[in-house]
Amino acid sequence: MGGGAADQLLVSQYIVKQLAAWGVKHVYGVAGDAILPILDALGKQSEVGFVQCRHEAMAAMMASAEAKLTGKPALCMATSGPGVVQLLNGLADAHTDRVPVIALTGQVETAKIGGPYKQYIDQQMLLSALSHFSAAVVNPLAIGTMLFSAFQKAVQLRGVAHLSLCKDVLGRYTNAPILPSLPEVTRIQANRLELREAAERLAQAQKPVLLLGNGARQSAEAIQQLAEQLGAGIVLSLGAKGMLEDEHPLVLGGLGKGGSKASLQALNEADLLIILGATWFPRQYIPDELAIIQVDENAESFHPHPKLVSITAHVEEAVFAWLQRLKDFSPRDQSWQVRIEHFHEQMEQQIGFYSLVTAESPIKPENLMTILAEVIPPEAIVTLDTGEHTLWFNRAFTARQQLPLFSGKWRTMGFGLPAAISAKLNYPGLQVVAIVGDGGLMMSLSELMTLAELKLDVTVVVVNNHALALEEVNMRQMGFQPFGTSLQNPDFVRLAEAFGLHAYRVETFSTLAKTLQTAIAAKKPTLIDVTCSQATQLSPKADTIVSGRE
Repeated sequence: MGGGAADQLLVSQYIVKQLAAWGVKHVYGVAGDAILPILDALGKQSEVGFVQCRHEAMAAMMASAEAKLTGKPALCMATSGPGVVQLLNGLADAHTDRVPVIALTGQVETAKIGGPYKQYIDQQMLLSALSHFSAAVVNPLAIGTMLFSAFQKAVQLRGVAHLSLCKDVLGRYTNAPILPSLPEVTRIQANRLELREAAERLAQAQKPVLLLGNGARQSAEAIQQLAEQLGAGIVLSLGAKGMLEDEHPLVLGGLGKGGSKASLQALNEADLLIILGATWFPRQYIPDELAIIQVDENAESFHPHPKLVSITAHVEEAVFAWLQRLKDFSPRDQSWQVRIEHFHEQMEQQIGFYSLVTAESPIKPENLMTILAEVIPPEAIVTLDTGEHTLWFNRAFTARQQLPLFSGKWRTMGFGLPAAISAKLNYPGLQVVAIVGDGGLMMSLSELMTLAELKLDVTVVVVNNHALALEEVNMRQMGFQPFGTSLQNPDFVRLAEAFGLHAYRVETFSTLAKTLQTAIAAKKPTLIDVTCSQATQLSPKADTIVSGRE
């Protein structure tokens, strides 16, 4: 390696010190020979923790989950060749949900780039579809500038940035300075005339509805005030679930396959839809003739609709401007609000129907969600895998401010468990519950060892129906004979105990609530294997059902 000047650091040491200076607390990854110098540097300090995962895809999902929760750049790391390839699924989740994740990957020595060498692949070409920035560090003098660029791109463009770190460069010295902070992200300034014109349209609307996404969560109190002032119905995307309590009389539930009939009825009667902070939602449920005002800070999120008025602004700025402007208008007729409250009552009646079962009845996913809503604390984080249970959570779980965390556009199976680990590491004072399907758990099963090793207070609820249920129901509705969807599962209780978790099995409704309460109160890594039957209908429209992978 050679000696270095007193003010110089090895590139591997520099990376760790710079990450610490920028406030990075965790690096999620799997060891490999191309990143051994960074692991050595991480092991000799305590500011940046290394979370040793069992699979690189899970490491990237943990980073994506952290970025979704905190809004700050999150780090994952893998070795060259197979390591970087296995990061891709988790990086795709961060890319499609537009959250800042930085991937650091080992690469072959600089002299071997482009040649037929062990574990070499053109990483920049590989990640081109999933990143806003990808570059190879082939000179130790460039590490400072390139690390800065990666963070800047991830934050400014809200997505994945990637650096390939050549093995020989990591062992060389650099004199790059440690930067104390990153520049602030430029705040978008809204067009005041557009906001004023939109306020007038809100005041004139007779039957308004709000559609809220995760981007509106920080403005929940002001949005509730706006809805009450307008007498508007409130439709919540899955990302917005919990930002307003489902029991509020203007809340109509979700939209789409996991949504409610109340939402569809309100949208079919509405004369104006106001979309706030929703980057994705099932757009086929929005009537073509409905006038829309959409507010988002990112122009790429606007809904391609023939009657759309788009406003590029922060949701908070727009809502406060409208509240001030609407004070000048006369009070409106209350008939629409009465209608919305009627829809809300119908939604509550339907949810109540999901819990009408006998003590010894088999458990359906909708039954499970109603009980989970009763026992999970309001301030909890609920991580979700992708599957039939996700739709039922959206429809049957009566949220009381719980924060859902899930794979949005990418909808990958296997997300729930690594997301729960990340959530607990970042918010150790909050209760974390993972709701996973049996198929999703089998994809992320090795991370039960990570959970046990870290001794995290996480409750993993397994919806065990021995099937990829969403695909199975889809096949039947399409006239196909189900094939390739049934699952032969291990004994999840014995398996969890072998990993070192506390584990329970629930087979009938009579023991469900008590077991869930016991597990959540245990303050230990816990798994509950819930034997579930399959639901017969998933969509508020009987003739529409879509795969969770769409």
